[in-house]
Amino acid sequence: MALKRHRLCQRRKALGYSQERLAELLGVERSTVVRWESAETDPQPWHRTRIADALQVTLDQLDDMLCDVVAPIRRGQAMGDDSHQSSAAAVRTELLTGLRAFLTDYLPGSQPAPAARSLIEVRRDVTRIHALYHRASYSTVVRLLPELLRQTTELSGRGPWPHRNSAFKLLTASYLAASKVAVKIGDGDTALLTADRAATAARLADDVGLASVAAYQAACALLRLPGRISEAERVTQASIEQLALGRPSDDPNLLSAHGALLLLAALIAARQRQTPDANLRLTEAQGLATKLKTDQNRLWTGFGPTNVVIHTVSAAVKAGNRDRAIEIGAMLDTSRLPAALIGRRAQVYLDLAAATAMTSDGGSLAVLHLLEAERVAPESVRVNVQARALLLDLLSKERRAATPGLRPLAQRAGLLA
Repeated sequence: MALKRHRLCQRRKALGYSQERLAELLGVERSTVVRWESAETDPQPWHRTRIADALQVTLDQLDDMLCDVVAPIRRGQAMGDDSHQSSAAAVRTELLTGLRAFLTDYLPGSQPAPAARSLIEVRRDVTRIHALYHRASYSTVVRLLPELLRQTTELSGRGPWPHRNSAFKLLTASYLAASKVAVKIGDGDTALLTADRAATAARLADDVGLASVAAYQAACALLRLPGRISEAERVTQASIEQLALGRPSDDPNLLSAHGALLLLAALIAARQRQTPDANLRLTEAQGLATKLKTDQNRLWTGFGPTNVVIHTVSAAVKAGNRDRAIEIGAMLDTSRLPAALIGRRAQVYLDLAAATAMTSDGGSLAVLHLLEAERVAPESVRVNVQARALLLDLLSKERRAATPGLRPLAQRAGLLA
């Protein structure tokens, strides 16, 4: 799959440099710059300082540009239903090949050992991978995950226990990121496997908060698998009950994990058209969010008062209550969310698109919401399995005069070939 570092290219162009000129400044061949920008290779450490100086950015900013890799747009003719399904499967296969290869490598020593890195360096990488996920840079996340998992696995196997305990927490966080992106792409099997490994690492670290988030991810993974909603409900309910028993009520990490589980329980209930149960869970989650007072992102849950409202919109959509979803969504102020939660902002537009698409004449407004989601976070439409499914539904009912932006959007999502 061809890739491109758009932000790196844009920065070079903003300074008026051609690839040849930048290569000249750095003392490398133009083909080297081309490979960097197409994500075929990464600059060596001794090149990075010179690149940062030439592009007038900090090393951290350059690292972010190098991490921000996206898949190019694919264009073409409309496909039939079977090809639509094949396209969705192809997206999963293309994006998750490296991660799946790592997960199925069970024999020790079959891969070269990663270069040893410090706990501080790996913690920085874990933080970055979750930041990229929340920015909806999903293709970049899955590209970086195999090496991060190798690093955290290596760290957890050496050193004294305090060091290894911290490493197991980083290993948990790495597997959580893998599970989250697999859920977003729609691969329930990979999501469940990585959530289970996260739960094992969290138990070894004896971290209740991380274990609770791993249970949350396992339930999300089960929801991506046919006929497993009852299991997802049981996992979620059991985890909520365990957190409610004898845990400090003022620990912000546990409050966030508990709140995230309550929101997931609300979505499961709404999906089963159990509206009173869904509303009860949303009310309980609001109570925990009130204790936190502000929107936060502890344990990478994004839990807080605004997130409760976002899930209220999502629950209304899953329950088929279009009017309620649109009414609440119209009043929602996502500016209160932490700035990094770009994917969560995009989710609001995806939910509103799904709500407006429920009526026979809502296609044009649904497309506008999808276009706004794409503007906020391009991969929220191109990669997100729910957005792709909605696009397919809109294409099946397409009225070209009323939805002129639909086909170009579907092309950018790779659904037309």
